Amino acid sequence: MKTELYIIGGFLGSGKTTLLLQLLEQEKAAGRKAAVLMNEIGSLSVDSAVLGDQTTVRDMLNGCICCTIKDEIEVELLTLYREHRPDVIYIETTGAAHPMEVLDACTSPLISMQLDVKGIITLVDSVRWLERDRLPIAHRKLMEDQARWSDTAALTKTDLVTKEQAEQVKREIRSLNKNVDLRVMTFGQMEGGITFGGGSAGGETHHARHHLHIRTFAYEFVNHVPRAAFIKWAEQLSDSVLRMKGFVKFEDSGERPELFQYAYGVPFFQPQPMKRPAVMVVIGDGLDEEMLKQQLNKLEGIF
Repeated sequence: MKTELYIIGGFLGSGKTTLLLQLLEQEKAAGRKAAVLMNEIGSLSVDSAVLGDQTTVRDMLNGCICCTIKDEIEVELLTLYREHRPDVIYIETTGAAHPMEVLDACTSPLISMQLDVKGIITLVDSVRWLERDRLPIAHRKLMEDQARWSDTAALTKTDLVTKEQAEQVKREIRSLNKNVDLRVMTFGQMEGGITFGGGSAGGETHHARHHLHIRTFAYEFVNHVPRAAFIKWAEQLSDSVLRMKGFVKFEDSGERPELFQYAYGVPFFQPQPMKRPAVMVVIGDGLDEEMLKQQLNKLEGIF
């Protein structure tokens, strides 16, 4: 069984830890083993101290998970998986984290076969959203991107805005992300209950998956593939494929797979000094996973 993984994002003070505590209580009640990876910009973690001693917590300090300490997440996730084998891992990001960059950081080929990314959950501070035009353009764009790439977005602090303003926030978020599962959190309580994660209301344990438009999947190569045919395949991929990375065994590269990366339609290859698992991760918007797997099987000569 793979370990489920949820990413919880949103600006500072939007309510991420409040939601996380409820999710952990829900997992405990369902008899599931949960672990948490918390990212703090500073050198001291405050939030992890309130999670209690029944949950495995690992802190990533002095940097943002999606940029300055991006490489460390692979080690942290591997450690959590190998030492604790949790049913689910929750990642609480900093307010400065871009959801797509966090997702990219969590999908290392070295751990991807053990993880099942279930969704990106973003907490949206209603007051700050309405006043976002006062923010520097980079902060405003980040806030909008956090909503744009979410599978579930929960509006918080709606008690501080009017009903009309709350509806305005909802319309603006839907204009950015028509597929989002849009909720409201009032005084820390989720509208309709929490319907993602284990033990959720009505047994709907994979609710986030129904709304998941940014999908990831890992493909493990069994055979060597012809380089020219693989490059031709990569160059003809649709725009729905946003990113690919991993290690590919080519017919002309011997037994050591080569590092392969793909972004914005451009493939990149690099020989590796040591043997790596021949696994590739694909990230995309509305991916046809079965079709891509069939194409890769064909490249490998698997029918």
